[in-house]
Amino acid sequence: MRAVSTPVHLLEAGIITEQRWLGMAEAPGVLASEIAALARPAKRVRIPFLPRDRYLTAARESCRTLADAVVASLQDGARCLVVGGECTIVAGAISGALTVEPDVALAYFDAHGDFNTLATTPSHFVGGMCLAHVCGKKLAPLLWPGARTIAEDRVALVGARDLDPGEAGNLVASKVRQVPFDPERSDAPGLLAFARKRPLWVHIDVDIVDPAEIPAVDYPAAGGPSVRALCDVLTALANVAKVRGVEICGYDPRKDVGPRPLVPSLARIAVAALRSSQGATPPSTPDALLTR
Repeated sequence: MRAVSTPVHLLEAGIITEQRWLGMAEAPGVLASEIAALARPAKRVRIPFLPRDRYLTAARESCRTLADAVVASLQDGARCLVVGGECTIVAGAISGALTVEPDVALAYFDAHGDFNTLATTPSHFVGGMCLAHVCGKKLAPLLWPGARTIAEDRVALVGARDLDPGEAGNLVASKVRQVPFDPERSDAPGLLAFARKRPLWVHIDVDIVDPAEIPAVDYPAAGGPSVRALCDVLTALANVAKVRGVEICGYDPRKDVGPRPLVPSLARIAVAALRSSQGATPPSTPDALLTR
């Protein structure tokens, strides 16, 4: 499996919406070096996140900055690799992608639906509503002028197995395609047909994986595919779709005990959808520039 030749920009975005998720905010600092060693990015960009005591406001402003960074990278001919943070990074990333690629589709890998609204959420956790938000069920704390949303029929929710009752009803009433992905259906049936020959953005919450393999998440859900199965499906996507960007989120390094044994596996997941069995190995590049 060899990396394709299109340059990659690594965007580090430790965005969270509540103080209790500070562990996820630290994830880019833990993962970025290992991911960079595999992806060999042409550029690294840190997205500022300065919450002080107003986490939602800071998350909105950082998502807006992330959207601008995605636009700049795609217009520069690069693909994006975003390291979060919460799932709320999708609000910035997909808005930026849609600005450049209006027909982009979204493959959303998550053990949860993230499709609650203010009317159905049992917890009011913004991360549990962010996919609904980017599909047009707008959530005020994440809105900014010019933010873009994606049509539901261009979204595939992959591997969701832990849904709140109201959220499940929202999904049934939507046009979002639900794709099963678990040990019994490790090929995510229907996903490749959905993605074939499309420009594609890939969202990966690492809680999609069986928590027996990746336990360092805040909402573990029993079951789920293995790391190997996930990487295989992501690589298959890279072979049939025009992957414009990947975002990985949901890792809490504070829950990764010992010498952080999960980091290499998470790095493999992060780069899998940017690799293709048909691609050519990119030329060696100097150490990526780190911008702020």
